[in-house]
Amino acid sequence: MRIPVLLFCCWLATGCTNPGHIPSDVIGKDSMAQILWDLVQADQFSTNYLVKDSARMNVKTETMKLYDEVFALHHISRKDFDKSFQFYLDHPDITTVMFDSISARANRMRTEVYRTRPVKTPISPPVK
Repeated sequence: MRIPVLLFCCWLATGCTNPGHIPSDVIGKDSMAQILWDLVQADQFSTNYLVKDSARMNVKTETMKLYDEVFALHHISRKDFDKSFQFYLDHPDITTVMFDSISARANRMRTEVYRTRPVKTPISPPVK
């Protein structure tokens, strides 16, 4: 009789938890999305520019410095980020929405860049 009651209590306890609840020691969804966006931008800068700069000795070290600047900009530590990132990885329902919003933001920015880019008109040969 004890085992069914214990199982029922466990089921009830897990059933009453809010799956979208984010603990207070975890970075919020909006802040985390902004931090991830900035980290992606830092990584793109590293890939596109630091790799090509022969004066930079260690690209990975420079990239880590950029990441640390992003963390400083958002007033968090790498440890806080790692803990929060692990939480979001463990909750794919929340993470999926966050990454979808980041992807949508990137697509909007890409569209805006192409929309404002001047169009080159080809020069056609003279008609005879």
